Amino acid sequence: MRKQVQLQIMSILPTILEGVNYAVTTNSQQAAIVLGDCYSTIKSIMDFFKIGLTEERFDFYQGLLNETLEILENIHEKTASGHAASDLSYKFKKVLRKVERELEQESEVKIEVVFMPYKSSMWDSLESIWLAAKEDKRCNPTVIPIPYYDKHPDGTVAAIHYEGGQFPDQVPIVHYDNYDLSSNLPDIIYIHNPYDDSNRVTSVDPRYYSHHLKQYTNILVYVPYFISGVYANVEAFAQKHLTSCLKSVDQIVVQSHMHKKLYSACGVNENKLLVLGSPKLDSVKNMVKEQSLIPTDWIKKMEGKKAVVLNSSIGSLLVAPNYLTELKQRISIILSFNELFLIWRPHPLLKTTISSMRPALLGEYNEIIQMVQKHENAVLDQSGGTLSATIASCGMISDTSSWARQYIATGKPVLMLQGTSRAKNGKLCVFDHFSSYFLNDGYNIEEFCRLLISGEDEKKAERLRDVRNSIVNTDGSCGKKVNHQIISLLR
Repeated sequence: MRKQVQLQIMSILPTILEGVNYAVTTNSQQAAIVLGDCYSTIKSIMDFFKIGLTEERFDFYQGLLNETLEILENIHEKTASGHAASDLSYKFKKVLRKVERELEQESEVKIEVVFMPYKSSMWDSLESIWLAAKEDKRCNPTVIPIPYYDKHPDGTVAAIHYEGGQFPDQVPIVHYDNYDLSSNLPDIIYIHNPYDDSNRVTSVDPRYYSHHLKQYTNILVYVPYFISGVYANVEAFAQKHLTSCLKSVDQIVVQSHMHKKLYSACGVNENKLLVLGSPKLDSVKNMVKEQSLIPTDWIKKMEGKKAVVLNSSIGSLLVAPNYLTELKQRISIILSFNELFLIWRPHPLLKTTISSMRPALLGEYNEIIQMVQKHENAVLDQSGGTLSATIASCGMISDTSSWARQYIATGKPVLMLQGTSRAKNGKLCVFDHFSSYFLNDGYNIEEFCRLLISGEDEKKAERLRDVRNSIVNTDGSCGKKVNHQIISLLR
C-alpha cells in the first residue's frame, strides 16, 4: 500500500466516526442517509486494502471492517425503530480506533521516494540519502536521472544530454520515459539542480522544473549539489544561493546553523530549512578507503608514485584573464616531479562553459587536454564523480570550489590557488577552509609538491577541527538523518 493511500484513509476515518455520532442523535431519515454514506465509504476502504496489502494483512483488516459494517446495520435498525443506539456508536468507535492504530503502524505501507539527479558527477549529493531509503523497509526508492541541455551564448539549446548510463553499477536506474509522475505521484522527490531555467550554461528538461515537480509530490526536497563556502556579505550569499527552485520546494537541506541563518536573512522561510549537513561529506567519510573504486588503468600508471589532484573550476575561468596560461604552467610544474602522478579533473561543465561564454579559448583548452592525455605521469579524469580521484590522491591543488571543501574533510592537504588565510576576518564562513595552504600566502606549488612527497602536513589536525565546526553530522550520518526527518514530515 502506498503511503498516500494510508494517509487518505487515515484522514477519512474521523469523518466516518463523526457521521456515526451524528446518526445516533438525529432523526431516522437523516440517520439512514448518513449511515449509508459511512457504509459505502468503509466498503471502498476495504477495496483499497485488498489492492494494496498481502492476503494475510487484508484478511486482518477485513475482519475488523466487517465488524464495523455489522455495527452500522445494527445502528440503522435501532434508529429506524426509534430506539437509542449510543451504546453501538461507542462499540463502533472502539473497532474503528483499532483499525486506525493498526493502519498507522502498518509495515506494508510503502513510501514512494524518487531521486531526480541530472549529472552523474553530482550524484554524491543524493547518494547517502538514497542508501538510507534503500535500507529503510518503509521506502520504495527510485533513481530517475533526468535529461539536461547545454546552451548557446544566445540561450538556445546546443546539445541534449542524458547520463543514466554513467551512474555506479549498484544504483538501479529507471529511464525518465518509463516513469509517469502524474500516475505514480511519489510521496517524496529529491532534486539537486536549483536553477530551473535561470542557468546561462545548462538547463534540465523543462518538464522537470521544480514548479512542475511540485504538482506531483507531497514533499519536494532540494539538496545542494555543492558545499557552501565563504561570503563577503549576505548579498554575495544571495547571489549564489537564491535560485528559482526555492519558491517551489518544501524543504532545503542546509549544512549548518550559519547556513540556515544566511538563507533566512535572504528571505527564505525558516520552516523550509533543515540543518542536517551535507550528503557529500557522507560520500568521502564512508568511501575514502575503498581502493577498489580506483580505475585499474590509473593504478598501473600510478605505481610507485603519489597522486596529486589538480581541480579546475568554472568560477576562476570567468574572472581570470590568463586562466589557461596559468593552468598550463601549473600542470607543467606538477609533471616536473617524477615522484608524483597528476590527476587533472576539470569541472564537468568547464568545456561547455568555455564553448558558451569564452569560445575563443576553446582551441587552447583542447591543447591542454591533449598534453595531459599524452603524458605517462598524468590522467584526465572525466569520470562520473570525484570519488575515484579523492581516494587515489594524497593531496589537492585547487581553485575555490565545492569539491575542495569536500576534499578537505578527508584530512588530506589542499593548496588553494585563490585567497589567503588572512581573508577569514570579517567574512561569513559557512565552511572554514582557512587552515589549508594558500598560494597567496607565499606557499608555492613546488613547495606543496615536496610536502606531498615527504608526507609532512602540519595543518591536518587544525583543518579537521575547522570542518567539524563548520558542518553538522560530519560522521557520515547525514543521509540517514535526512531520510528520517523528511519521512517524519509526511502528513
